[in-house]
Amino acid sequence: MSHSPAVRPGAPERLARMIRLETVSAELDRRGLADFDRFRDLLAELYPLVHEHLSFERVTDLGLLYRWRGRGDGDPVVLMAHFDVVPADADDGWTFPPFDGRIHDGSVWGRGSLDDKGPLLVLLEAVENLLAEGFVPARDVYLSFGGNEESYGDAAIAAAALLERRGVIPWLVLDEGGAVVDAPLPFLKVPAAMVGVGEKGVMTVRLRARGEGGHASAPPRLTAAARV
Repeated sequence: MSHSPAVRPGAPERLARMIRLETVSAELDRRGLADFDRFRDLLAELYPLVHEHLSFERVTDLGLLYRWRGRGDGDPVVLMAHFDVVPADADDGWTFPPFDGRIHDGSVWGRGSLDDKGPLLVLLEAVENLLAEGFVPARDVYLSFGGNEESYGDAAIAAAALLERRGVIPWLVLDEGGAVVDAPLPFLKVPAAMVGVGEKGVMTVRLRARGEGGHASAPPRLTAAARV
């Protein structure tokens, strides 16, 4: 494709509808799965071409896995997002109620607009727009959406295990990353996209500094702890 596909109008309204479903995974015991099931049904309504042309399967009660078949047999791309959100207290300084999905001043306000229903919407919007133009990717593309990322659930783990059992070795895996941050460093005076190129891990660092002993009544000007 040598040009950008036409962009379907109404993306803010679609995101607002997603936000209005209170998919709070940490409160599943109290809330149940109703809004999670409604969210899945909403995706089918909002993205008809995606659900017509891509194969779809549920992975656990809270995982959604789509496969967009490509022209070639190269290793696939996996695009990830999650549709669950953390709890929100309406009295906790919100400009608008967290699950109103309010469109105001050029933005969609609400829990999940950034983390992570907004990025999920962007993926589906792109695929829907490309399908409308008859585009077929060069290689398979998987869309893997989880519904319990915020509560350390197993949907993404189960999806990865499923692909592994099928012998699928991704060429690229893209998940949510950093935001666009205004002047994140002293020498950077413009907004910057905080792109992460690896998964966060754990590192243990031991720092040691030696210095002269002293007493609290007459401490040295620069102690070993201060140098660290």
